[in-house]
Amino acid sequence: MDQIDKNGEPQPTQSRGPLRGFLKLIVELDSSRFASSRIRSAVVLLALLVAFGLFGYAIPAWLSRYF
Repeated sequence: MDQIDKNGEPQPTQSRGPLRGFLKLIVELDSSRFASSRIRSAVVLLALLVAFGLFGYAIPAWLSRYF
């Protein structure tokens, strides 16, 4: 829902979800001036990729035991 300012005009709300953080990591990896920020962003993105891969394999493997 939009917020109303003093003049009665609606102001758009800013999204602050996990997707925004993920996109910020991608942009920081690509355009940061400092090498430490690029390395940190790359490590976090790689860790997220590994986590999704592990969960994508482990959960179906675990469920296949019971069904």
